[in-house]
Amino acid sequence: MVRRGLVLMALLGTSVLAGCEHQMTLEEARAACTKQGGFLVVIHTAKVTLSGVGPEIDSPGDCISPGKFDNASKPAAAPAAPAPAKPAPAN
Repeated sequence: MVRRGLVLMALLGTSVLAGCEHQMTLEEARAACTKQGGFLVVIHTAKVTLSGVGPEIDSPGDCISPGKFDNASKPAAAPAAPAPAKPAPAN
């Protein structure tokens, strides 16, 4: 019983600490993404209240690799031409 309590406390402690991981700043994320050769998506948010709009807050989003755009630049394959119609028999 005591052992089960210790295991439960250890699991609870690790789950609490997992939520406290370091979140990258915008500058750190931009540097890491640029180092990988990607483009950083920046998310702009602002708190809206009854008294007005608050200051704009920039936070890092996803790092998009240039390879994701390669598929968009290739033209789509042309559809196959339809088979020629058979002439109707003359009556």
